[in-house]
Amino acid sequence: MTRTIVFATAPAADGGLAAALRFEDGTPLERLIDQLADHEVHVIARPAFASALDSLLEDVTVHVSPDTAADLRTVAELARSATGDLVLLPGELVTQPAPLDRVGVGTAALTAARPSSFPVRALGGRVLSAASPYHWVASPSAFFAGVLRVDAADAPALADAAERLLPLEADGDVVSLLLTALVRGGTRVGARDARTQLWARPSSKSDAERAAHELAVYDEDRARLDAAVKAQDGFFTTFFVSSYSKYVARAAARLGLTPNQVTVLSMCVGVLAAAGFGLGHRWSLVAGAVLLQVAFMLDCVDGQLARYTRTFSRFGAWLDSILDRGKEYLVYGGLAIGSTRGFGTDVWPLAAAALSLQTVRHMFEFSYWDVHYAALAAAPQPPLEQPGDRPGPPPGETTIERAPAEVHESDGIASRALGMSRLLDKPPGVHWIKKMIVFPIGERFAAISLTAALFTPRTTFIVLLVWGGIAGIYSLSAHLMHTVARRSGYIPSAFVSALRDDGFLGRHLHVRGRFSWLAPGVIRALEYGLLILTAALAHGHAMRACFALLAVLAFHHYDTVYRLRQQGAPPPVWVSLAGGGWDGRIILAFIALVAAVTTAGMAVAAVLLAVLFVGESVSSWTGRARAEQPLTYAEEDENE
Repeated sequence: MTRTIVFATAPAADGGLAAALRFEDGTPLERLIDQLADHEVHVIARPAFASALDSLLEDVTVHVSPDTAADLRTVAELARSATGDLVLLPGELVTQPAPLDRVGVGTAALTAARPSSFPVRALGGRVLSAASPYHWVASPSAFFAGVLRVDAADAPALADAAERLLPLEADGDVVSLLLTALVRGGTRVGARDARTQLWARPSSKSDAERAAHELAVYDEDRARLDAAVKAQDGFFTTFFVSSYSKYVARAAARLGLTPNQVTVLSMCVGVLAAAGFGLGHRWSLVAGAVLLQVAFMLDCVDGQLARYTRTFSRFGAWLDSILDRGKEYLVYGGLAIGSTRGFGTDVWPLAAAALSLQTVRHMFEFSYWDVHYAALAAAPQPPLEQPGDRPGPPPGETTIERAPAEVHESDGIASRALGMSRLLDKPPGVHWIKKMIVFPIGERFAAISLTAALFTPRTTFIVLLVWGGIAGIYSLSAHLMHTVARRSGYIPSAFVSALRDDGFLGRHLHVRGRFSWLAPGVIRALEYGLLILTAALAHGHAMRACFALLAVLAFHHYDTVYRLRQQGAPPPVWVSLAGGGWDGRIILAFIALVAAVTTAGMAVAAVLLAVLFVGESVSSWTGRARAEQPLTYAEEDENE
């Protein structure tokens, strides 16, 4: 059972207790206790109000505490004796019927853009720095909403944090103090955005009346529907799909559909779109374009349905991600077939190049962000006794800024370029232009649909290659500048090592240094590029077999990424070795070229590797899916 510690210690404006203000037919504290009926609740209160709370609250343990130091000692005792998760929150909190709806599982803090008690700096779903009555934060990105959940495994860390705070003799918001101590002590604390969740902490009669009015007009279903849409998404998805797809998600929920069923339906519509493109007639290209947009809309719906119904699973996240890639590459194949049938033009080399470019781009992205977040996690935290999280005086005014992309940056051209890039984010519209430049899936599918319906498949692939190339150069340049500006050196990454997909020879090639994250992308470009080259030299139908082989390899490499994210481990080493590794496959491709069996060799390799990679992956996920516990909204959000 979750142990919840409620702090009924904040004073009201009239000198009483904020948690005991008149609210509806009772008090904020009584309402909160009712919402936590399935929790083991402990209330910490000052002596002047403890007796009154005893008469108001049933089945609740009240701890009399004279000051903040006693509060911390009580927290330490409760944390050390806890057998499950803990939740800490203020007694005056007013929120919708499920107060912990957005906090989810694991150790996490609820944050909001609306001013609250103390600011925090968060990035990548993690709290990097937090303020308290004793501490301040430079460049904050959000505010702490007062709700802190601590995983059972981190309960000892919470007890230690409470005891480390005692010498500071700080007074005030204990939950903020504990959050700061946990973060500075090295505990990973997730940042969960409150978004559309209603919450307030009234400290006066007028505040309580305003909160009661907001609660009375609060539309829970509408809030859940709005929260179902990703907070950060591409331009096309945000303005041309999510504006209506969320209503489709609500309808799907009322029909009893699951997110996984919608994901499979999206894939089926994608197959029909690829078939339409493959016929090669103008009407079929238009039909394929329309079906592709329907498939993409359904692809948005599955995630929105999961967020709306709060039914997530790691298997569902993997299935959604892997079928997205499969759907896109089926469309590439359909366009290539349609170009030959309807226009007499062989665009298989362009299709293979587009598939390779997209995969290589993603490998660079996945590797960079893994190392980037590892660098943030490895950055040393200031001692708890130091008020600021950076040297110098505290800022004169707390303002919310976009969290800096790097924690530590040195002087130089790269740092100045990054600073200029951040300044360019401020003019209206630039944010969306940057999102479009990186060519996310919404923009890619829109480009495919428009160019295929109006022009030819050849035009479609040229647009994909040109726009994708610009996006790759743009993103890679930014990542290189960040890497140069970062002071930290080589950061070991099991994620990067797994993405290399080494064979027997590649395992002996070690790449170290701050640019080691480039290795997976460079290796994919080398492997895919050489496979395309050998197919081009072989002539005939070798390029079609090469495309099939590349699609199978892309499945394996994306599967590795998503299994690392969802299962926490890559496919077994024997899978990469049995697949030859990138080094073995390149050698075999050149042997097949010399032996003049490139087409047959690539076709056979595609079939055998598909059986190996797909079979092992499905087997792994099938076993995990049966025993898997659902994820919460917040955890899925982070993994997205």
